[in-house]
Amino acid sequence: MQDTLSSSRSPRDSKGQSRGWLARKTGLLSCAAISPPKAFPDADLVLISVPAFAHREVLERVRPYLKETAAVGCLPTRGGFEFEALRSLFSEGAPSRRSFFGLQTFPWSARVRTPGRLVHFGAAKTEVLLAATGGDAVTMATELTQMLGVQIVARGGFLALTLGNPGQFIHPGLMYGHFRSWQGGPYDARAVPRFYADATDEMGDVVEQLSQEAIAVAQAFPSYSDDPLGVEAVKGVHDWLRSTYAHVTADTATVGSCFRTGPIQARLAPMNEVAPGKFMPNFTYRYLSEDVPFGLVVTKGLGNIAGVRTPTIDEVILWAQAVTGKEYLRNGRLNGMDARHLPIPQNYGFHSHASLDDWYLDLAAGHPQLQKS
Repeated sequence: MQDTLSSSRSPRDSKGQSRGWLARKTGLLSCAAISPPKAFPDADLVLISVPAFAHREVLERVRPYLKETAAVGCLPTRGGFEFEALRSLFSEGAPSRRSFFGLQTFPWSARVRTPGRLVHFGAAKTEVLLAATGGDAVTMATELTQMLGVQIVARGGFLALTLGNPGQFIHPGLMYGHFRSWQGGPYDARAVPRFYADATDEMGDVVEQLSQEAIAVAQAFPSYSDDPLGVEAVKGVHDWLRSTYAHVTADTATVGSCFRTGPIQARLAPMNEVAPGKFMPNFTYRYLSEDVPFGLVVTKGLGNIAGVRTPTIDEVILWAQAVTGKEYLRNGRLNGMDARHLPIPQNYGFHSHASLDDWYLDLAAGHPQLQKS
């Protein structure tokens, strides 16, 4: 398999060598390039790792340069990636052997320390779920396991990745827990909460309830003997934490204790320094700007179609849109101005449970249509 890296930067190693040069020399990459015309025409596998709001733009940018047999993957996907990928990578009515796939989460807990130069890798996840269409998901999972060094498992479909994405529960849920009672004043440096280590059991309960409502949405889809939709792979946050981070967590009794005794204890809640030693919550950080519109809002859209009530999801979305100045939810429906361009099923012509179920079955079988209503 030929791997391709496309980058807008060419950072240097300690000897001044371009890391793209170093990767090619060691055989990890066959090409390092800035522009799609140079990087993609010969690529068998393309990995996209950008924020969710950029998925559609990147897919549309690379599409003209992909060969017809290319596999395009996103790590990680976020809610509704399947709609964006199908619309962006395929022409209606035109045959294509392209496939696309996604990982439910990033394989590691990682943070960019110096853009283009240094990334800090925290705890590696025990396993990461993969969904794929138009190809052999098991073979893809095996190849990615070898490439990434983390166990990639082909279990569940894109519906499971969208509904089971744990970031949509953990990040907005903890932001809500830390700041829902905030009165608008600045924090001193010592008062800034640790995002995970200072999580209370009450916060953990909110996070778990968010995931349980997503499970209820998943269970509203028809059950099939071989589970082609992958709904059995949608699990609660507590189960996910225990299966993913048990090896680095001291107390897994509750969701709250998993946060308090798990990895990344030093990470602080996202803040902006507004004056020397004075900090205000950063509500534009990806925990709300990505995990709400490309997570909870998409799950809410699926819940609306499935006829499932999601009171905790609604509560967190309403709080998040108030502090971010957005509007997704209006009178219990996704009629807000900022929901119009999100990858929710309603924006792709789906308004009935039956049509959406059929579409996901077609997707699982490898022959989906751009729109089915």
